[in-house]
Amino acid sequence: MQYSRRDFSKLVAVSPLAAQSSAAARMPVRRLGRIGFQAGILGWGAQHVGQMPAEQSVVDRIVAEALEGGVNYIDTAPNYGISEDLLGRALKGRRDRVFLSTKIETRTRADAMEQVRNSLRRLQTDHLDCVQFHNLGRTDRFPDIDSVLSRDGAMAALMEARKQGMTRYLGCTTHTNAPRILKVLGEVEIDAMTCVLNFVDRHIYKLEESLLPEARRRNIPVIAMKALGGPRKPAGARLESPEDFRQALRYVWSLPGVAVAIVGFRSPEELRPGLAAAWEFKPLTSMEMNALMERGRTLAAEWGPTRGAVIA
Repeated sequence: MQYSRRDFSKLVAVSPLAAQSSAAARMPVRRLGRIGFQAGILGWGAQHVGQMPAEQSVVDRIVAEALEGGVNYIDTAPNYGISEDLLGRALKGRRDRVFLSTKIETRTRADAMEQVRNSLRRLQTDHLDCVQFHNLGRTDRFPDIDSVLSRDGAMAALMEARKQGMTRYLGCTTHTNAPRILKVLGEVEIDAMTCVLNFVDRHIYKLEESLLPEARRRNIPVIAMKALGGPRKPAGARLESPEDFRQALRYVWSLPGVAVAIVGFRSPEELRPGLAAAWEFKPLTSMEMNALMERGRTLAAEWGPTRGAVIA
């Protein structure tokens, strides 16, 4: 499903809320748990535009239309190519309109502080809203979690960065490995968590059953990523049809505790269906959820563990 700029304007015009001042008024918002920020339920993951990479003019247009449509949560990372540089330029003059989250991918206190400083420079901002450990479940990237949590580890750097005002909050992301994340939640104060949630991986990695209840108990906001599946291994391991697109987003938005779903739009044309899905969102009924769960089980058997070993 593709929307032109004219179609985008028509969607606003026919809305029951068209009398309100802007398209942004149509975006449902949710509180980011203990953080308190009111976030639009659709966020933007800026990985693909940095790794393609996209032209600056394309990123400028995505940011402009996203803000116009009510998107105010943006996610990036240092290893997303030139994503941080593109965003830094695109957000000039409107940095205060978004909750800006980036990541660290290193283990030691000194290296983590250096990554935070580099992100501040590349994003052209004096503070980050959140810095997250990038896929903390990865044992190749973070082989010794106790070392990461030690006084000389990267966690100490993020706490110091928060104390100095370099970042307001700290968090972690994960694709798998719920036991490791639960360990971290039990030992340090995490403000936000981003994890893979979709109705197929639910039947493989089961993060909905393991991580979401603990996040709700601790009032930690959950950001859903990879709602559409992927990577494309095996071939077709992605939810790509217009109907799947809508249902996949409805699924994550219907999960208790999920605040935002981030999607990696590569152009304004890809952004517009996401905006439409958010504006029109209605929670899945019990019957719809049950039907989606059955389809998810079937696809899970076909896809298998695309993100690595299942760790119980």
